[in-house]
Amino acid sequence: MPLSFLAGPRRNLSRLFREELQSPDPGRAACYPEPMPVPGTAVRRATRPPEVQLEEYPYSDGRVLMETDPHANSIVAMRNQLQWHFEARPDVYVAGSMAVYYRQGDPSAVVAPDVFVVQGVEKRQRRSYRTWDEGGVAPAFVVEVASVSTSRRDGTGKKATYEGMGVLEYWRFDPLGRRIPQRLVGWRLAGSRYERVREAAEGGCYRSEVLGLDLRAEGWLLRFRDPVLGRDLLTHSETSRALQEAERERDEANRRIRELEARLELSG
Repeated sequence: MPLSFLAGPRRNLSRLFREELQSPDPGRAACYPEPMPVPGTAVRRATRPPEVQLEEYPYSDGRVLMETDPHANSIVAMRNQLQWHFEARPDVYVAGSMAVYYRQGDPSAVVAPDVFVVQGVEKRQRRSYRTWDEGGVAPAFVVEVASVSTSRRDGTGKKATYEGMGVLEYWRFDPLGRRIPQRLVGWRLAGSRYERVREAAEGGCYRSEVLGLDLRAEGWLLRFRDPVLGRDLLTHSETSRALQEAERERDEANRRIRELEARLELSG
């Protein structure tokens, strides 16, 4: 048997990632559902002519956000998982901590979700997200991470705002479990009103109908899981560690190949 079969763990892992994105498997489409329709009233509110014409909508309020490591790390990890999962979808935009304007002509009609996903729009870089520039399409999925400074507003005022905008799913995640004992709670739009999302039978796990993914709290991490492939999505650091491990396995395989070749030469 050729000895070179041991030399390609990293190449195999990289190919697996590429095949996962390009897989023609029809079942894979279940991970990428068609965008749920946004209520017509929300679209009309977002696209109606402004009473006052404004030349600029700020993309920064000039303030420096101060959060704990669990809060900041959980936001980055969520974006890592979702951006990688939807990398092959040109019509899914994943962002966060960005100004989202939802009523033209009113610069005070703005929110800045920690993480949000928009379906049915172009994947491109933006300085801010303005619904009227995107055909009236509001974010379909929003997550706010609970913190001392935002917890009360996230659970009341922001919930009502997202409901009025037509955000299909709104989730709150508490990486420390101090303000939300179960760490994760979600609402799904039913008509024009939010209803609580119930836990799945296995407990502690929730299904996002918008994303086609399962969600669960893992300490400070909000983990997303692909139910079709039956495996968790990876953060950037986890992907890096997997590649490093593949690199070590490849080096070890190459070392063993050299040793065996040397023994064959001596015995020949």
